Amino acid sequence: MEQLAGRLRRQLWLLLALVSTSLAIAVPGHTGSVPTGQGSGVTVGGSSILTIGASSLGSEEQIASNSPNATVDPATGEVTLTLAAQQSINTTASQILQSLQSTNPLLNTIFTTSSEINLGSLSAAGPTGEGDEDAQTIDEIAAAAANAIANGESVSLISSQGTLGIAAPIVATGALPGVLVASEGATVAQANPAPTLATSAVFVPVGGTPMVMPLRGTLDQIANATGFLAASFAAGLAPNQVATFTEMALAGVDYVDLVTLYNAVSGLLPTQPQTQETVVAPVDATQLESAIQAYNRILDTTDPATLVTLAQFEDFVVLGRSLQELRAAVDAPTVSN
Repeated sequence: MEQLAGRLRRQLWLLLALVSTSLAIAVPGHTGSVPTGQGSGVTVGGSSILTIGASSLGSEEQIASNSPNATVDPATGEVTLTLAAQQSINTTASQILQSLQSTNPLLNTIFTTSSEINLGSLSAAGPTGEGDEDAQTIDEIAAAAANAIANGESVSLISSQGTLGIAAPIVATGALPGVLVASEGATVAQANPAPTLATSAVFVPVGGTPMVMPLRGTLDQIANATGFLAASFAAGLAPNQVATFTEMALAGVDYVDLVTLYNAVSGLLPTQPQTQETVVAPVDATQLESAIQAYNRILDTTDPATLVTLAQFEDFVVLGRSLQELRAAVDAPTVSN
């Protein structure tokens, strides 16, 4: 996917056409410092979650499964579990959701609500929205918005759901830490730390109350978070629906990778049944595979300093632990025999 492209005018006005409009998991009971390393859900320099199937599609090597309780279609990558493994993962999913309802309600909502940020979808953009000669993809809109902030400009997006405005960042009081401590006593020094800037994303829904989301960090971090906010807004999502992923983008995780992770975990876990007669859809093992790979990609490609920051962000750590629990449930029937 293309990264930041095309500089915007000082005020960027785009009319966005919406393209879509108990074995309980151990989760942190408080925010604050969370150690990196094995078992924390965050590692520096490597993945910690074993995939169910193959690491990639489209290669010449035949796809194989890493689990004795799963089979993988070599043509499509679709993962099929044994009956016992499917039942195990469904039970674990139910227990995870029960835990998240009180500890991480926003993450719970993302896990149980299906939505998508399709970067390749076209969105008619222009002062009036008439005609398609200026049509752009959501990816292009997000990249342009991020580039505008990176160039010290303001961004204003308009859609049928309302407006999203992000003013040009200004120098904020205070400063980012000069030294970050990584796992096992190692340090990541910032010899010349970038200045701390601040701005706010202001979402004004049609006929609703304005919502303000402060954005604070380096210029690159704020631009990256703007890219994610613009993409989600163009897909019909309000900022409060993606707040936890916006925080990850603000920490420095590439917003394109976050879109991939968001799409994979959105609606991954079925909601709880209202009655005993209600049939709950099983956890999709193929979607879980995609979520694990997306999470692992972030662990593998994000710089160590950013990972240290993420290790203190509860939702990111809990998300990783949830995926670990679900992956472990796939092999649970074999382990118990």
